[in-house]
Amino acid sequence: MKMNLSTAKFENAHQLGGIRLGTLTNGVKCAWFETGSGLRFLVALDRGGDIVDAHFNEHGLAYLTPNDIKPPSPAYNTAFEWLRSWPGGLLTTCGPETIGGPREQTGGTSGLHGRYSNTPAEVESLVNPDPHSSNHEMLLRLNVRDSRMFGPTFEIRREIRCTLGVPEIRIEDTVTNRSANSASHHWLYHCNPGYPLLDEGARFVYRGRAQYWELPPQTDGSILVPISEKKMNGLKRAVGPLPEHVDSAERGLLVDVKPDRKGLCHIGIINQTLKLGLELEYPAKDLPRMANWQHYGTGCYATALEPFYGSLLGKPHDKSRLANASLGPGKSRTYQLTIRVRAGNRQIDEMLAHDGPVTA
Repeated sequence: MKMNLSTAKFENAHQLGGIRLGTLTNGVKCAWFETGSGLRFLVALDRGGDIVDAHFNEHGLAYLTPNDIKPPSPAYNTAFEWLRSWPGGLLTTCGPETIGGPREQTGGTSGLHGRYSNTPAEVESLVNPDPHSSNHEMLLRLNVRDSRMFGPTFEIRREIRCTLGVPEIRIEDTVTNRSANSASHHWLYHCNPGYPLLDEGARFVYRGRAQYWELPPQTDGSILVPISEKKMNGLKRAVGPLPEHVDSAERGLLVDVKPDRKGLCHIGIINQTLKLGLELEYPAKDLPRMANWQHYGTGCYATALEPFYGSLLGKPHDKSRLANASLGPGKSRTYQLTIRVRAGNRQIDEMLAHDGPVTA
């Protein structure tokens, strides 16, 4: 719903909301979005246009790492060095060639979650709202190129849209293979709720078929571990800090999310104490699977909802056809994701209508 405004009472639309560009003291270029709805967030242009800081009214929405927002560097694209630069934040994009942990692939060894978040974005256009002309929309268009001599070369065009007075973010990414050969292509949105939205008793919203996984691997090297459906559904309630979640110990569910009648998946997290929820909506055909990562460490108290295309665990642990996902020369894939804040009992009830059990 758009704002009901009296245009005779203001001259500058930024009094209500809009987009401003700037540079942090460490040189990282950013865009600051003020939606005029209580939702405000920072887009790190030098990190592919990912969203870092995000607040709704007085509440922080996202988990932030101790790294803060660092300038991008190819040094972070090897092994687990990604963890030295990752700022956390509301949305981190992973890909475009690989997602998940480092593993051997054609052309070498991939780094954790790919190169995208360490690649700068070029601003192609910016449109601010102009309520005096009945335009309540704000839009940022970005272009990211992930390239290598002899290929692969990917071009990613990103649009971030908001409407003045509406607490939601609409993202559309078009990934194109500009190489002369087919290239491995996997894509993941790493959405990271943090305290105070993430707290003991918070409820995850999703439904579908699921598998449980945990790290470090079992003694036989397996990551996927069979557990009962009761235990899997128990993971849909957040707990307090766990002593066993030290360092890189973690757990989660891989879910084939059941979409609604329109083919849209609705997932998220609800904090009933705050009467606040965060909902992700996306087409199931574009992002057929989702991971709910959980790391309840002391201080490093974090979770993620991760809709993805391709394979998160890689061929040794994933027997599906998407373990070999690729993009032909000149071909494109488009991904859409809406991030929506839900506040108050009525909106939370609407969100809960999309919840249900997970089954093995």
